[in-house]
Amino acid sequence: MPKGSRTTLFVSSTCYDLAQLRTDLRDFAESMGLEPMLSELDTFPVDPSRDTVENCIDAVRTRADVFLLVVGGRYGSINDTGKSITNLEYLEAAARGIPKYVFVKSEILSLLPIWRDNPDADFSSTVDTPKLFEFVSHLRDNGEVWVFPFNNVQDITSTLRKQLSYLLADCLEIRSKMLTVEVSSLQLGPESLRIFVEKPKGWEYLVFAKLLQERIRLHEHKKLDAELGISFGPVIDLLDRPKAFKWVSGKCAQASQTVQHLSLALNSGIEKAVGEPGEPGDIHRIVHLASRIADGYSQILDWTLEFSRLNVEPELKNLMALAGMLSASMLNEIETYASSLYDKICEVIASPPTDNIVKFTLTFTAPDTTDFFKEMERLQLSS
Repeated sequence: MPKGSRTTLFVSSTCYDLAQLRTDLRDFAESMGLEPMLSELDTFPVDPSRDTVENCIDAVRTRADVFLLVVGGRYGSINDTGKSITNLEYLEAAARGIPKYVFVKSEILSLLPIWRDNPDADFSSTVDTPKLFEFVSHLRDNGEVWVFPFNNVQDITSTLRKQLSYLLADCLEIRSKMLTVEVSSLQLGPESLRIFVEKPKGWEYLVFAKLLQERIRLHEHKKLDAELGISFGPVIDLLDRPKAFKWVSGKCAQASQTVQHLSLALNSGIEKAVGEPGEPGDIHRIVHLASRIADGYSQILDWTLEFSRLNVEPELKNLMALAGMLSASMLNEIETYASSLYDKICEVIASPPTDNIVKFTLTFTAPDTTDFFKEMERLQLSS
């Protein structure tokens, strides 16, 4: 949201049955100093090259700061996915992680358990399709958002006034905490930043684990390239056999050194980063350590991708293919460590061991080089 712009309240609901309610919510937003965003207003941004659904979803994606979903008795128009526009708008807001407030008509919430017991019964006097019950049931059951009941627009506006006040208080608290550290220079992701600002028990370990996940995800495109066996870059010409042998031996030494440096970084850096028992951690060291481990992961991916750009004589192709696969276990072990560490730390914080000693070890298994060295020996003997 650009500085100086009003906070945008996106109102998502069916229009036909809730026309007056939407008008009242527009007036409410204006009275609160918010920018109301409703599809029926002439201020609603429209791209003429896109259809109605795409325009609505794009508005949530690019313009909404706060998302308000109101569910009445109509499900709304359905697109090719079988979902209504309001359903798709909600999913987009959830994907963005913006504040979401959901209100469902009290009568529908009262009928929800009856529908669950008798899904084939006739509820046409209340809803236009059973899909509406399915949508509301999903909202209630997944636990991702609080669902407020309402009977009239006053129920919604009264609740929103309080909730927006709480949201403002939270934002002010976060702002005051962020001013104590140059957070922008840390380049934390949204999840690791939240942990750092809130500082729950064991925050140092949690930030490290979450930030490691975020940093590893930044190299997803390289991982996918490696899986496809593609690499866009200069061709590495190794048509001279002795040069090819020297190159692949150097690559093996490079991989071994990368693993050593990763182990050294984690073993010697983690205690200084998270702090000794009873001492606070150093956020700058935490960021540096997680970033360097992710850099090592990136280098191993680069190492792997180079084998996709080789130009070698036909007899050497099998050797190079075997060499290129030696990094598979290293990559898998880093990915497994990064993806599982956060949950393991949460488990330890919830149920600490009796001796208060916990070890989270990143172990690199030596790859099976038998076939590689056999092929190398065969080629050297035939030279």
